[in-house]
Amino acid sequence: MSYREYPPRGLYHLPKKNILVLSCIDLRLTDNLLEFLHFENLTNRYDHFALAGTSLITQADNDELTLLLDHDKLGSEVKSYKTWNDVWRDHIRLAIILHDIKDIYIIEHEDCGAYKTFLTAEALSAGEHSCHVKFATALANQIHEFEMDDEGNTVVLNVHCFLIDLRGNIEHLYSI
Repeated sequence: MSYREYPPRGLYHLPKKNILVLSCIDLRLTDNLLEFLHFENLTNRYDHFALAGTSLITQADNDELTLLLDHDKLGSEVKSYKTWNDVWRDHIRLAIILHDIKDIYIIEHEDCGAYKTFLTAEALSAGEHSCHVKFATALANQIHEFEMDDEGNTVVLNVHCFLIDLRGNIEHLYSI
């Protein structure tokens, strides 16, 4: 039995099939993430893909969010960050082809080292929570109508964004 707080029933549609989980690499919350996925009845029905900062670096070229990032620090510490978008897009493409996913969970977490390292001081002054909402929502909107190829063929995916606090409680941020 869980003593954690999870989003209330009916706030978003629970996935019926396989999903892709996109989360951060933070080690502190791995068990909490798994517990939440079990609570969602997703045991053995998800692919898991981890990126430092979850949605943060995926938005490095986003015109609305790029000013929130310290690109000098990002470029010096993560040499390949500009190719990360290709990597997660390829992973989603393969998850659609191989496992017929229809839903994606974007799982952010509080006290994220990547957010603290790569956001500007001005962005952080607005609060880490606010930044998580902005970046996760932007990524969700990009993924929702997902381009499968260069010919413009798209797949519509349900995308749900969540934030885990350091006690393992889950907050629903956004769904599309």
